[in-house]
Amino acid sequence: MINTFHSSYNPPPVPPRAGYSKRQPAGNSPLVKFLSMMLLLLTILTFGGFLCLFQKLNMQLQGSYYEDMTSLQRLQDCADSSKGEDSMTECGKLMEKYKTVIAKVYIYFKHSKLTGGPHFIGPAAHMTALSEHKGEYKNSDFLKSNSLLWDEEHSLLQDVRLSTKRDKLTIRYPGIYFIYSQVTFSKHSTSFGLKQSIRSIEPKKQEVKELLKSFCSLDPNASNLCTASLAGVFRLEKDQQLYITVANTSLVNRDSCSFGLFQLR
Repeated sequence: MINTFHSSYNPPPVPPRAGYSKRQPAGNSPLVKFLSMMLLLLTILTFGGFLCLFQKLNMQLQGSYYEDMTSLQRLQDCADSSKGEDSMTECGKLMEKYKTVIAKVYIYFKHSKLTGGPHFIGPAAHMTALSEHKGEYKNSDFLKSNSLLWDEEHSLLQDVRLSTKRDKLTIRYPGIYFIYSQVTFSKHSTSFGLKQSIRSIEPKKQEVKELLKSFCSLDPNASNLCTASLAGVFRLEKDQQLYITVANTSLVNRDSCSFGLFQLR
């Protein structure tokens, strides 16, 4: 008898039953849609927050820069001798704030120089007057000059050169610089005005130009001091020289004289 149950062919498929339909894959549930919308909303809020923060910081920086430039412009306007009494009173208040800031900057620079810590990046200088008690001052051939001499040992010099005569600062890198000085007078003079000025020698023309000037006065019947201060913003060229002049150096109190600059950009 032949066995008909064994065959190499697969059995035919079972025909579907009446009324049967194939099950469709389940679509996105409401929970998945909700989570997707929340993720999208969170992304939009995060991007918007960063954008608002960036704009706020940018506006603060622009406002600070404008305020600084306005203050510098007011300082430069104070050098104009045609200002009225009210304007000069305000200039006096501004100069007091300026002196406080310069003193803090000098202390920071000096501390950084001595400790090797973080320092100002860019050309900068803060010079103190050479004491008349130093042998270098007594032996100098330039005592008859009306330019003030500076003590390199007790000053700050960074990417700025001091001349061999110790009277001029030479710019090494061109740019826009903030320049300041203060000279204290301890003696009254009827023949000389108590005046200080910042002068410049341009490298190409080799001509002397007065950048800023200021005056102060002393009561001839009283023993006191007066200080003439200057500040301004100027574009300086490479190898341009700057120095301070007074009518008579014997009238100056060298313990309270300073001269400096730093590059803004």
